[in-house]
Amino acid sequence: MPDNTKATGATWRDRQKQQTRQIILEAAKELFETLGYGKTTIRAVAKYAGVGVGTVMSHFKDKASLLSASLGDDWQQTVELVMATMPQEAGYREQLLHSAKIFFEYYARRPSLSRNLLKEAMFSLEVQGPEIKAMDQLSREIGVQILREAQQRGEIKPEVDCEVMHEALFGHYFYVCAVGLSQPEPDPDQMLAMLESVTDLIVRGASPDPPSEGPKTI
Repeated sequence: MPDNTKATGATWRDRQKQQTRQIILEAAKELFETLGYGKTTIRAVAKYAGVGVGTVMSHFKDKASLLSASLGDDWQQTVELVMATMPQEAGYREQLLHSAKIFFEYYARRPSLSRNLLKEAMFSLEVQGPEIKAMDQLSREIGVQILREAQQRGEIKPEVDCEVMHEALFGHYFYVCAVGLSQPEPDPDQMLAMLESVTDLIVRGASPDPPSEGPKTI
């Protein structure tokens, strides 16, 4: 029989390493949520996770990369949920609002963590590493693709720059996030209603003009 001990051992080590990494991430998320990014330390994360400081550092080089991984981990799962539940036959307005609703519901489940993650990811140069930039780029690509497909279907004027339109829509989305997360208990339905109203202003401006009925005759 072939000796697969090495292969089995490698699989076990990889699984154990991934499990330890996840434990560290969950500990970090809990401390980022309760203490905030500024007061959370690598030593505190290690203690909360029940591992040594060296173990944390073997997975994450610094606190900024730990925050990036925390954001990336949850962001990836949320994006997967968005894509799995996306109404494929709906128009682009409904698809964009569907995506926002999924993220708003996540923010409402972990509001304190979300406040810290969004604040640091948007405004801290220390945290804006490759992972954050990659997520931002992918989010942009998904949004622009939705708009371009809508444009091909005739839902958006041919002359509209979909990249510029996406920037305008994302600006409103971020504003709604800021307003919603400023509340003690963010309400995802209220956030969605606010986003819907400002999105419709852009949608109307981007929609093709209705065909003229021509001059009326008596």
